Amino acid sequence: MSPIDPITRKTGKIESYILRKITLLLVFAVSFAFFISCEESSFVGLEVQPPSDRFNLRTIEDSDISTSVWKRDSILAIDHPRSLLGVLNDPVFGRMNASFITQIGVWDQIDFGDLPVFDSLVLYLVVTGSYGRGTEEQEITVWELSEDIDYTASYYSNFDPLPVVYNDEPLARHKIGVPAGDTLISFHLTNQRVQDKLLFAPDSSVLSLSAFLRYFKGLYVDVALDDENARGSVYTINLNHTGSKLSLFYRNENTPDTVETNFRYDFIINEGANRINILSQDYENAVFSDRIGVTDTGDSLYYIQGGGGMISRLEFDNLYAWRDSMPVSITSATIYIPVKEDSYNEYFSLPGRVALFEMSEEGMLAGVPDFGLGDAYFGGNFDEEKGAFVMKVTNWFQNYVKGNRERDYLYLSVREGGTNPQRAVLTNSLHSAGGPWLEIKYTRH
Repeated sequence: MSPIDPITRKTGKIESYILRKITLLLVFAVSFAFFISCEESSFVGLEVQPPSDRFNLRTIEDSDISTSVWKRDSILAIDHPRSLLGVLNDPVFGRMNASFITQIGVWDQIDFGDLPVFDSLVLYLVVTGSYGRGTEEQEITVWELSEDIDYTASYYSNFDPLPVVYNDEPLARHKIGVPAGDTLISFHLTNQRVQDKLLFAPDSSVLSLSAFLRYFKGLYVDVALDDENARGSVYTINLNHTGSKLSLFYRNENTPDTVETNFRYDFIINEGANRINILSQDYENAVFSDRIGVTDTGDSLYYIQGGGGMISRLEFDNLYAWRDSMPVSITSATIYIPVKEDSYNEYFSLPGRVALFEMSEEGMLAGVPDFGLGDAYFGGNFDEEKGAFVMKVTNWFQNYVKGNRERDYLYLSVREGGTNPQRAVLTNSLHSAGGPWLEIKYTRH
């Protein structure tokens, strides 16, 4: 081995000393960062650690959750991808009425020729499903709008359409039964004023979509049951489907004999058309009509419904005590919402998803922070094995424990309630099957 000269030996000692200092600083920095993360209760940091690195992980289930039912007066109702149409008398929830307004557009410049002769005007609607068990015919009535749909305005489901339609004869009245599966329903618009209005539209009104919408504002499609006590059903209408349209059939007297004389022009209804879903709920005959907006009713059931209907409030009776338990790191918080076992069937299926909302200082509902992280994280689906809807609320729970939220309650609602008529009957802690519970996983420091 070669001898080491004094200068090299001294340099090596200095380098070793510096290396030890750097190592100590790195250890301190990592320890300080971990301490800060614990103080901030960062569940994200804990979730990505392997189980062996988590300190004293604990799980607790809190089932002290009070429930109550509340009526939702209205929801934002413009430009939904689907619309509801029909009357449903639900034996549990009472009566639902659903109708809609939609614009009708042009896809290119119209030229009906020199001497067009009217044949027929037909409205086609693609039905993609129904909700309810009624088999009675329902009468559809179609009206022309007299005012524009303002795409910059906020329309709500309790919108009154009567002031914005022509008060002359309706464009059509037509009875339909319950469609089976995906169905195309159609009916003739027999109002001559509108037939002439479309067939003899001035050139200036058909040069563009915007020009046409100023000329022809759109349609209001309503529905009624002859028998007020009939069970009824609500249909889901896909207005974005290419099969949903208004078709004008005509011929032209100047067409040569050797050319086809019957023509058709399709006025389109698609995702570019503004529309308003109009929904109303009558809970007079609902089984819970005397408990709406009332807490501590002693009822073992509570309820949610789409179509702009019922929501429920969940009050976490023990939540405030967690603030006295700090510092803790919340790994996860998951809520389970049990469904009454015999409350759904092929006619009254469960909602595909549910969601949780906070109440703002202005009295508006907004999704919990976890909702914004996407369906894969938040959940909201029905778990068949547990018989419950499952949602993750870790961020909301952390914010409350750290004092960033004051209200210890959330509102439960059907997802996409503006186009979803489904409902659910739920059990609380007074029911023999048990009520909702909050599963909390945490570490204490």
